Amino acid sequence: MGYGRVGKSEPQEAPPLPETQQHDAVPLYPSPKRRRKKLVISLLFLSTILIIAASVSATLVVRNRTRGGSDSSEPLINRKPTQAISWTCGKTLYPSLCINYLLDFPGSLSAEERDLVHISVNMTLQHFGKALYITSEISNLKMDARVRSAYEDCIELLEDSVDALTRSLYSISPSSSAPSNGQQHGSTQDVLTWLSAALTNQDTCTDGLGEVSGPVKNQMEDRLRDLSELVSNCLAIFAAASGDEDFSGIPIQNKRRLMNTKADSDVVELHHEHGYPTWMTRRDRELLDMPGNAIPADIIVSQDGNGTVKTISEAIKKAPEYSSRRTIIYVKAGRYEENNLKVGRKKTNLMFVGDGKGKTVISGGKSVFDNMTTFHTASFGK
Repeated sequence: MGYGRVGKSEPQEAPPLPETQQHDAVPLYPSPKRRRKKLVISLLFLSTILIIAASVSATLVVRNRTRGGSDSSEPLINRKPTQAISWTCGKTLYPSLCINYLLDFPGSLSAEERDLVHISVNMTLQHFGKALYITSEISNLKMDARVRSAYEDCIELLEDSVDALTRSLYSISPSSSAPSNGQQHGSTQDVLTWLSAALTNQDTCTDGLGEVSGPVKNQMEDRLRDLSELVSNCLAIFAAASGDEDFSGIPIQNKRRLMNTKADSDVVELHHEHGYPTWMTRRDRELLDMPGNAIPADIIVSQDGNGTVKTISEAIKKAPEYSSRRTIIYVKAGRYEENNLKVGRKKTNLMFVGDGKGKTVISGGKSVFDNMTTFHTASFGK
């Protein structure tokens, strides 16, 4: 049975009338126009019923759910978390919020502890996707330049977070296929990086909204509620399952991978002959050892017109999307005044090379005094 779809009615003909009654008879079936009118009225009535039912359900859920990041231990009515959910959420910074959201998510009550890892990522991804959709709905509201800048920051950061969470889900879900854009599954460290990026994105969005006031800010905060806490919990759950103690159940502060010749839990082993991390390929180490003008570049930026393009922004646009090989952009000596250069998330495996310090210079003049957030003032960003 399909919901929300009404097919066209099969045409029906009235039974023939005797000749003596054909001229003054009243039709036995309503006209197509009257049928359409009745159908519209029926659909409106059904829609009203569904909206009321949804509102009641939403009210009950909201009434019994812990609001925001507060860590109240009050459970949902008539439902208790399984042992797997309790153990999994016990590793997070917001266990009660974790439990309440998982209880609402299909399949979590029958899931084992290991299955709750990808379920938590899936749940978080769906909430981010919904937040992106409902925040986009207010794009036509009147905003001053500063508020518009903060709003656009959050939209861009939400899009980046949805992408990061999608890649994480593909990488950890059992028997999942590769993304349609050709990206490969990520490693454990990749997933940790993507989840951390999604958390940082929300912090950046919140910082931008903190610099403004008014109804748009209030609506955005309402639509983005719990996202930071959800992705924080998601990161803690995955980190605990993968054995990474840096992110497991504790705030992420001052966690760095130091480069040294000794390998331990907080140190990256180096190649003694080059001084580069072991995860770097031979090809990448060779590229870093070459002088800039000797590297075989794919795109050459030169202000005098003797290169492939004249500006760095043109070079970024020219680079392929989701490239599986390294794309090298060589920027010749000169001062490049280009505001807000951005390497989008689709531009992968880019390498920028210049002629050296003080020779190849990239600068911009944007600041918060131009009625924009700090996020939009970077001369070069991703």
